Amino acid sequence: MAEDGFVEVHGANRGNNVVLHLFAVALMVTGPIVYAANDDGTVGIVLTVVLLPLGIAVWRGIARAKRRLLRLDEVGLPAIAVVLSMEPISEDATVRVRLLIKGPDVPEFLIEHDARYDPGLRPGNKLVAAVDPDDHRDFELDY
Repeated sequence: MAEDGFVEVHGANRGNNVVLHLFAVALMVTGPIVYAANDDGTVGIVLTVVLLPLGIAVWRGIARAKRRLLRLDEVGLPAIAVVLSMEPISEDATVRVRLLIKGPDVPEFLIEHDARYDPGLRPGNKLVAAVDPDDHRDFELDY
């Protein structure tokens, strides 16, 4: 528990996400490697056509998420997210949390957020949040 009754939950990594970048590279190079290793390149061509765009999409998604999080760090408006309800949605400890987000410069809004289970996500708990000033809907909980 943090001061003033707020729960601090530690969040997304803003680092280089090396594992995800390696996964994207592995997707991109699988097809050309299979093509170069086989005399009959049909399988390699198919893998290249399917996996190369997928790898590029994964890489771009990682970059987009990092830019979004860095933007929230830089210009995000401080807010409070009150946990209204929490319900499990899968067997792998994923829960759907209903939040009321409000702050001095943030209009109040309700939103559902899917997250890994954390003891701080109990109804009634208050979480620290940052909200994008442009749309007041893109937010990040201080995980």
